[in-house]
Amino acid sequence: MIFIQIAVVLFTVVLGIPIQIIDYKHRKKKAYEPGDAWAYYSRLSKEGNPEGKFMMAATYCGIAIIVAALVLLTYRLFSM
Repeated sequence: MIFIQIAVVLFTVVLGIPIQIIDYKHRKKKAYEPGDAWAYYSRLSKEGNPEGKFMMAATYCGIAIIVAALVLLTYRLFSM
């Protein structure tokens, strides 16, 4: 469990701050409609934009951390 906690802290500090800066810049330009960020950054990523690629990679890392935490929690819950 400590590994997951360390991963969450590192993810939040290392990736969270740049994610917020990039997202603020794009929201300020009204580049996408509210609730349409995933499609917008996915399109940017497919076009080769480095910010889009970073945002999508960070999103997938976040999803992987959540899934890992749920798997570990389920394992601990049912192994007792």
